[in-house]
Amino acid sequence: MNKLLHPLYGYPLAALEFFRAIGQSLSQLGESHLPAERHVVASDFFGVNVAPGESASIDAYICSRLEELSIKQVRMHFSYESLGGPAERLLEQLLDEKFDVMLDLLPPAAEAHQIFDDVQVQQRWGDFVEEVYRRFGDRVHAIEIGNTPNRGKWSGFTSPGIVMATYIARQRAEGLRVPLGGPNVSDFEPLYNATYLGVLRHLQATPDIHTDNLFVERVVEPEAFDHRVLGRLARDVLKFNLIKKARVLRKMGITAGAERLYCTYTCWTIKRLQRRGAEPEQKRADYLVRYLTLASASEALERVYWGPLICSRDGLIDDAADDYPVIDQVSYYRHIRGEAEHFQPTPAFSALGHLVPRLSGASCELFQHDPLGLSIARYTSAAGKPFLVTWCRDAMVVPLSKLLSPTQVQSGSFRDTCGNTTDAPVVITEHPLFIDLADAAESTSLPTTDDLACFAHIDHLSSAEWQSAPVQNDHWLGAAMLRSSAQSIDLEAVPLLYPAALGSYPELKVLRDKRNRLWNIDDPRGPTGSLTVKLNRVVGLKKLTYRFRPSKGRRHWNNACQMLRRGVATPLPIAFFEAPEQAGIRDSWYLCQFVPDAFSSRDVYRAFNDGALEFRGHDKETWFDIIAGFVCHMHDKQVIHRDLSSGNLLLTQADDGQITPMAIDIGRARIWSGPGSKVRHRDRMLDLIRIAYKLSWADREQFIDIYENHLGKSLSPLWRIPFHYYDYKQTMKKWLKGKRGK
Repeated sequence: MNKLLHPLYGYPLAALEFFRAIGQSLSQLGESHLPAERHVVASDFFGVNVAPGESASIDAYICSRLEELSIKQVRMHFSYESLGGPAERLLEQLLDEKFDVMLDLLPPAAEAHQIFDDVQVQQRWGDFVEEVYRRFGDRVHAIEIGNTPNRGKWSGFTSPGIVMATYIARQRAEGLRVPLGGPNVSDFEPLYNATYLGVLRHLQATPDIHTDNLFVERVVEPEAFDHRVLGRLARDVLKFNLIKKARVLRKMGITAGAERLYCTYTCWTIKRLQRRGAEPEQKRADYLVRYLTLASASEALERVYWGPLICSRDGLIDDAADDYPVIDQVSYYRHIRGEAEHFQPTPAFSALGHLVPRLSGASCELFQHDPLGLSIARYTSAAGKPFLVTWCRDAMVVPLSKLLSPTQVQSGSFRDTCGNTTDAPVVITEHPLFIDLADAAESTSLPTTDDLACFAHIDHLSSAEWQSAPVQNDHWLGAAMLRSSAQSIDLEAVPLLYPAALGSYPELKVLRDKRNRLWNIDDPRGPTGSLTVKLNRVVGLKKLTYRFRPSKGRRHWNNACQMLRRGVATPLPIAFFEAPEQAGIRDSWYLCQFVPDAFSSRDVYRAFNDGALEFRGHDKETWFDIIAGFVCHMHDKQVIHRDLSSGNLLLTQADDGQITPMAIDIGRARIWSGPGSKVRHRDRMLDLIRIAYKLSWADREQFIDIYENHLGKSLSPLWRIPFHYYDYKQTMKKWLKGKRGK
C-alpha cells in the first residue's frame, strides 16, 4: 500500500492539518499590512507566463518580446501532450537562450481527478514526472507541481489528489537538486495552503518553493482590503491587503519548511475591468505597476510571474482571438491562438517594460503607503540614480506641491505609467507617476493624514483629455476640471469661476429659479464654450436633514466624475465650490458644460404619443433601443440615477444622425464602487418606472423587452407592479396639487 493511503495519513491527517490551518490563520491576523520602508528589489523578481504557438516563428516572437521587457524569468505549463510537441520546442529555445524557466507540471484534468485512487494513473504521472526530470531537471530553475487544486472544476484535482501528485513527484525526484514548487493554490485561500503544506510536511514531501496565484482583482484595486476574508464588517479592521496576504502565506510556508514564496500567476482581465471603467487597458497598466511595486515591498514574495504574455482577454499582448479556452488559463495556459502578425502589445506590456529595468536591483529608502489614499516610494536605481514612484487610489488626486518643492518640480523629469515623458502634472493621480530627481540629496516631503483629509471625499476624473484638481483656500473648498494638455494654465484661471465672480457675468438664459437657481453663462476661461451654473440653496428643513451629508454641489461633482470614469455620458463637470465648514447646510455651486442643441427623451415620447411614425429620422423601435440601451449600460456600470424622468435624459444628434444620450440632474444618483455587482433588479426598476412613465402600456412592454435584450436576461415577471405603484403615486401627487391627467 502506498504510504499516502496508510490510515495514519489520509483523511484523519488532513482534518488535523485543517484545524491547525485555522489556528495559523487566526494567529496571523495581526500581521502588518504596510510595506517595508527599506528594501532592495531583487533583479530576478519579475517574471511572466508563456505558452507556445503552433509555429516556431511564434517562439522567436516570444523570446524577442521577453528581451524587450528585460525579463529572463518565465513560467510554463507542461503536460503529457507537451513532450514532443510545441511546448517542448518552445522550452528548448528558452533554455538555449538562457532564460530562467519554471516548469509547472500537470496531468490532464480527467487523470488529475482520478490520481488519488487509480494506481495506473499514478504510474503514468510518475513516469511523466521522471521523464521531465531526466530531460530538463538540470536545466530549469524549478519544477512546480499542480495547477489551482482549489479550483477543481478547472484543474480536475481534488485535495487528496494534489497531495498524491506532489508526493509522487517528490519520490521520483529524490536525489535531484532542482527545487520543487507547489501547491499552486489560486487566490488568497490560506486554509488550503496551510492544510496542503501541513499534510506534505508529514509525508516529508514539502515543496522547496511555496507557490500561490495571488490574485487581488476581485477586490478591484491592488491596495484594497479584502472583504471576503471574514466579511465586510471586518474588512477595515483586519486590513488584508496584498502585502498582508503575502506575509501570511510566507509564514505558513516557513512553518511547513518551505522558505521561499512565489506568486506564479496574477493579472486583471479586460472583461472584469470593463465593468468598472471606460479605459480598461489603461487601468490594467496602472494596476500592474501598483501591484508589482507593492508586492516587491512586502518582503514576502521572492518572485512574481505576471499572467499570460499573449492572450486576447488577459495578456500583455493581444493575440486578436475572439474566443477563450474552456479551461481557464490560470489552470492551463496551453497554447497561443492566432499568428504573430496579428499580435498587438497593450499598454500593460509597455508598463511592465518600463517598470522592470526601473525597479530591478533598486534600493527603496522610503515607502509611505496609505491604503486609503496616497502611495509614495523613493528608490535609488541599480545605477545609483534617485527616483520616485507615486500614485493615488482610484478617483483620488493629491497636489504635486504636497510632495515636491517648486525647485524639485522644475529640475525633475516625469514619466507616466508606460514610461512616456510628460510635463510636470498639477496632481498625482491613480495613474502611477515616475519622477527622476536631479539631486540624490534632495529630501522629499511626506504629506500627513491631516494634509490630505480635505481631499479624501472628492472624486476626480483622470482621462486622456481631462484632469480634475482640488481647489482649497480660506473661502472655498472644491474642485475644477482642467485640460490634460494645459493643466497649469487652466488651474491659474480657476478664480474666474469662484462664486463671487459668477454674478458679474452676463446671464445667457435662466433655466430655473425656484428652490435652486440654474442659468447659463459664457465660460470666462474660454475653452469649453457656455457653462450651466447651479446654485444649490439649502433652506427650511434641509438645514437639518443635510447637516450630515455632503453638499449638493459635491454630490453632483462626484457623481459626474464617477459616471464619466465608467463611460456613462453626462455633461462635463467644470467645477464645484462649497464652504469649508458645514458644507451640507450652506449654499453650494456646481458648474458643468452646457450642451447646445440638446433635446430630451420627453420630446421623443411626445412625438410618438401624438401619432408620429418617426422622430428626427428614427422610428419608435430605434429610439427605444437607443434610450433603453443607454439606461441598461448605465446600470451595468453600477449607476442608478434615481430621478430618471424623461426630461433628465438629454439627447444630441450629430450631422450624420448619430444619437448620443446623456444623464443630467444626477445629484441623487447612487454609484457603487468596489468589487462585485451591487445593482439588483429592484434598483433597475427605480429608473425604469420613471424613464418609461410617459409611455402607454403597450410602449412600456416594448421598452422593457428591448431593455431585457440589452441586459441579456429577463427582469422579474412582476415588473408591472412597480409601474402600477408609480402611476398611482404620481396620480395622487397631481390630485393633491389640483392637476389632472399625466
